[in-house]
Amino acid sequence: MKIVSLIPYITVQKNHVLLGEIFTNVGIKANSRVAYSPKPGKSARFDAKWLYRIARAHGLKWRPLSLKTHVIVERASYEIYEDEVLDALRKAFYDRGYQNNIEIDMNNRRLNIHVATNKNSMISVTGLTVKKKTGRFIATLIVPGDSSNAQRFRLTGRVHRLVNIPTLNKNFKRNDVIKKDDIEWIKVRSHKLRNGVLQDDEEIIGMAAKRRITSNTPLISDYLQRPKLVNKGDLVTISLTSQGLQLKTRGRAQDSGSKGDIIRIKNNKSKKIIEAKVIGEDMVIVNLFNRIAFK
Repeated sequence: MKIVSLIPYITVQKNHVLLGEIFTNVGIKANSRVAYSPKPGKSARFDAKWLYRIARAHGLKWRPLSLKTHVIVERASYEIYEDEVLDALRKAFYDRGYQNNIEIDMNNRRLNIHVATNKNSMISVTGLTVKKKTGRFIATLIVPGDSSNAQRFRLTGRVHRLVNIPTLNKNFKRNDVIKKDDIEWIKVRSHKLRNGVLQDDEEIIGMAAKRRITSNTPLISDYLQRPKLVNKGDLVTISLTSQGLQLKTRGRAQDSGSKGDIIRIKNNKSKKIIEAKVIGEDMVIVNLFNRIAFK
């Protein structure tokens, strides 16, 4: 006769622990149910007295060597992770008409959800309710999603609507001019977006930094200025066109200015100061009514 021996550590797949999973050489009695399995992700400890009682009940010739003899039973399972729960929540929000520009914060991130390996891993979310003003939500997570005996978990948290805004991809110093390649789009929560933040890159490209700007900072108009095409003290070209006649001379800028600004220019020859409009880098044009100043 084969000797019956104890298996001290076992992993079970189903809802019941079988005699043949605890003891070896039990013959046709191997499939006899002797206990409920622990819940997925949990373990159970069967002590010497319980083991001896089970052995006697099934006519096995076995005795524990001491009262310290025991068996550890673990339920085979896999864990449902936070990203899977968030995916199920997103689907529930999309079904409610939300777009993909949302971010979800769960209050209970460590749910510690385990599903038996012999069960479907599908999860689902039901009963989603959302407060529009605050974005706070309540929902129920069902695991597995297609089982009548599924586990249910209460989910709470907050959903945030996201807005795409243009920022700078590097630090800018005062008067640095912003180019298209300097733009980096980022997502920010709409409720954290301060009034006046620029959301159109066309309002930024071609402008100059009015102050130091760090990368990924939401931009407002006060941070930007039109680039200075003429700086005070620069030698500039002065143009005047009248009735097909074009005159050019040189002068010294008395002010700094951006494109379209009216600044003061000192004529190098006459030493007179007139007003001129900035049209390009170190280039200005004189109002026809001021042309006499160049004589």
